[in-house]
Amino acid sequence: MSYGIIFAALFILFLIYIVVKVMIVPIQWIVKILVNSVVALIGLIVLNIIGSFVGFHLPVNFVTVLGVGVLGVPGLILLIIMHLLFI
Repeated sequence: MSYGIIFAALFILFLIYIVVKVMIVPIQWIVKILVNSVVALIGLIVLNIIGSFVGFHLPVNFVTVLGVGVLGVPGLILLIIMHLLFI
């Protein structure tokens, strides 16, 4: 077997490795955002259930869920503060 063929095969394997490695990072990021958004949705629903006893309600929509999903607990606190200041 020629050294050129061996080098080409190794180069192609290296390229495949790089492409797979680059594609895994965005997929992991998307999965993390989705999991955090589900947790945020559950947190907002629980907060609305508990808040219904004292008349407190936060809207549950795409923007609030994604905001709390990305920012976490500080995002939820920020959303509560914004709700109390502006409404």
